[in-house]
This record gives sequence, C-alpha cells and structure tokens, in this order.
Amino acid sequence: MRFAPVAMLLLAAPAFAADGAAPKAELFGGYSYTKDGDQSLHGGEASLALRLTRWIAVEADVSAHYGSELGISTSRLFFLGGPRFAYRSRSVSVFTHYLAGGARSRAGITILGVDITESRTDFAMAFGGGLDVRMSDRWAIRAQADYVLVRADGATQREPRFSAGAVFVAKRAKARDEN
Repeated sequence: MRFAPVAMLLLAAPAFAADGAAPKAELFGGYSYTKDGDQSLHGGEASLALRLTRWIAVEADVSAHYGSELGISTSRLFFLGGPRFAYRSRSVSVFTHYLAGGARSRAGITILGVDITESRTDFAMAFGGGLDVRMSDRWAIRAQADYVLVRADGATQREPRFSAGAVFVAKRAKARDEN
C-alpha cells in the first residue's frame, strides 16, 4: 500500500505519451553525502526522471553511501521513486520531489579474520529538491538537498542527503516535415 502512489504515476506515463507529450528524460549521476546517526557516509547517486508534462516528471533514484569508524564499516543503499515538480527556464531548472521506497543498511566488523555483519531493509522517504544549471544543450550541473526519513524498529531516523553532479538531458526527437 505504501508504493501505490508511485505505481499509479508509473502506470500513467504511457497515457501521457499517447497524448503526444512524449517524456523527456534526465539522467543524473554524481557524488552524494549523508549521515547515519553521527557517522558521515560518502558515496554516489544516480537518478532517472521521465518528464510527463512540462512541470511534472516521475523519478527513480538510487544512492549508495559508505563509511568506517572505529573498525566498523557501514553502508546504506537508498532505492526510491516518486513525482518531481519542476520550473524550467532556458538556463536554470528548479525542482522539488517526494520519493518513497527503501533503505538497505549494513554494518560490519572483522574480528580475528572473521566478518560479522548485520543488514536490514527498511521503509524510507526523501523530501527535497535541487537546482540544475544548464551548461549546454544536453548537459547541466546539479546541486541537490534532501531530508531523508528511515522507519526502523518503530522509530524514525532523520538524516540529510546532499548530492552534486552532472545531468544528461535527452531531448525529444523533432518531427520531420515530409511535404
């Protein structure tokens, strides 16, 4: 039931495309930072947004973060999806998004050559947005900030997530006039 809004948006994409509003894709990749409690985690993020209308897109987002403190290695993988709302001009795009999905967390330590690890998957949500500055017709630079909530063991963990990187903008093919 938690993923019903995301599923509805994904199923609606072909209907928008049938109306002649073929989605334009934006592919983002870059550095990402988050915190797990007091521990800083560094990694990368990738997202794909399919534009449904001029202002609305559906987004899939994956980020992986890693850190080590006092011999304990920690990793967190977010896999999220949801709607994105954007305002675009010729040189700048400002967006906000609501993403829901999961967080796969892992903590491990090696003692006398024996690896001891614990991993779990919990419900996660991210609220936030970003700014894309267009560098060329196909490329932009993005700065993004999210407020991430992870629901684990009946408690909600709150953490920031900051990302920066490059965006590849896939434009719709222009129709050729065959007259």
